[in-house]
Parts: sequence; C-alpha cells; structure tokens
Amino acid sequence: MAKREVINREEGALFSPAIRVGELVFTRGIVGLDSQGTLPPDIRSQARNCMEALKSLLEDAGTSVENSVKVLAFVINLKDREVFNEIYREYFPGDPPARTCVAVADMGEGVLLEIECVACMPD
Repeated sequence: MAKREVINREEGALFSPAIRVGELVFTRGIVGLDSQGTLPPDIRSQARNCMEALKSLLEDAGTSVENSVKVLAFVINLKDREVFNEIYREYFPGDPPARTCVAVADMGEGVLLEIECVACMPD
C-alpha cells in the first residue's frame, strides 16, 4: 500500500491542503483569496490567486503545475470561463492537463471560482 503524506496541514484544520499518495498529489479545492485572506470581487483576480495558490501548494508537495494531470474547476457563471481560460493558459502554455469546468449555483459569498488538481511527482 502506498504511503499517504499530508502536505501543509495546519493544526486543528478540518481538511488537508494536499495529500501525496505514491507518485500522485491531490489538492483541496482552492478559492481565489489574496495574500491578506480577502476575496477580490472579480473573476480575473480570483483566477490569478487560485492559480498562484495551486502553484505554491504543488511546489510545497515537491511537484509543479507542469506535472498536473487533471484539473477540476467550478465557476458560478460559465461566461467567466473566457477570462479564467486566459489566466489558465499562462500556467499551462504547453500540454495542459485534462480539465473539467462545471457551473455551480453557489460556493459561498463572493466565490466565483474554485479549482482542485491532481498532479504527479517529477521523474
């Protein structure tokens, strides 16, 4: 059985930011909070914050966005996909991972986007 390693868990937290099992890393859902813990009101800022947080979390786990194999994105408004895709392409300019983008009714006050990812460890 593969070893299960928790990445960046804070004491008393109800969930782990990421879990590494064998050669795979599974992230939690990431929302677009800025460095002060504030949620910007626009999709562009939230998308950038989500992708930066994803990049950082994967690096903490010993991998990178380049090693992403699957991304799941939740958006409140499918019209926001165009802006999200613009930011997303900056982080995945070459061969992007498989991705699903789903419209949802509500993710909490002000949340326009949430992403989660599965990545593999580098060779």
